[in-house]
Amino acid sequence: MRRLAHVCLVLAALGNGAAALWALSRTPFAAPLVARSEAELRLAFERAMLREAAPERLIPRLEEAVAAGDRDRTEMLAAFARRRGVPIPPATAAAAHALLAPPGVLEQALDCGACAWNPETCDSLRQMAACALPVELTPAGDLNALRRQAANWLVGEEVDRIEAGLAVAGLGATALVAVSGGASYILKTGASAARLARRMGTLTPGLTRVLGEATDVPVAWNRVLPYLVGRAPLEEVADLSRLARVGAIAEDLGAVARHTSPVETLALLRHVDSAEDAARLRRLSAVAGAETRVTMELLGKARAFRMLVRLADIVLAAIGLVALFLAQVGSALVSLLVALLRRAVRPRPVARPRKPRHDRAAMGGGG
Repeated sequence: MRRLAHVCLVLAALGNGAAALWALSRTPFAAPLVARSEAELRLAFERAMLREAAPERLIPRLEEAVAAGDRDRTEMLAAFARRRGVPIPPATAAAAHALLAPPGVLEQALDCGACAWNPETCDSLRQMAACALPVELTPAGDLNALRRQAANWLVGEEVDRIEAGLAVAGLGATALVAVSGGASYILKTGASAARLARRMGTLTPGLTRVLGEATDVPVAWNRVLPYLVGRAPLEEVADLSRLARVGAIAEDLGAVARHTSPVETLALLRHVDSAEDAARLRRLSAVAGAETRVTMELLGKARAFRMLVRLADIVLAAIGLVALFLAQVGSALVSLLVALLRRAVRPRPVARPRKPRHDRAAMGGGG
């Protein structure tokens, strides 16, 4: 019976080994990750955010933001705590309220005017949303950016080709839809958000490089003024078809703005280093919605983007089969080692001395 059990174990190990070799022959580790479905992503997102919403994790971060005087981060974390029903200590709540209290009416009006004129002077995302974005998201913002760069070209100063290219993409959003897909208002919003971030100097070096390559399109600066006064079409200023890559990136950023808000997208741009990051952020925002920014803040870029993918089923199967085969081989080796040790330490039988045998005949003769 024991021999039969050993044979069955050996056959099972050989079968698992063959299955593991088959799984490995499918080269599962060549593409180990696959995109999660939307339902899987929602579950992963909720699990992650439930952990981050624990009071012992969230409240210290809120207190840190309040102590640093960071109005945007304080407002974001306080809003997240309210949505998730996390109680904020009274002292922290009072300090956050004092930090977020708006200034006087006159001071607020002056600050808003300065913010609208120069977005670099906006002291919070809330102020930017109220004062600068309403202008920058209209064609007037793109026209002003194009006029500004044309003026630089006229006087021989350096032209910001990225801002000019994004302005042209925003103005030609409807025409670019045929090349990049999507909707014109989404593309326009994304191009304007990237252009505003460029002007504020908050674009990442990686995205600046990508946009620099994508907007490396000749601009007929001598046709800008006729276009601005309505005497020339936009196609005479730049070839819109050559801005297709800008259109694709802008379309992703515009979708992020649709899922969150344009001002939230401005804050999220600091996590975008490539066109691929823009596409990943679009997928995440479709699930996270208004909590996209706080998700990136609490989880970090790497961890947040890792939620978008999972190990492929064939990879999980290969890992399981290899682990099972190794466990069976290890178990067999341990059993063999134990058997050898038992044999080595088993006491050998001691040979008994033989008693001398007396010859019966001699015994009889002695009688």
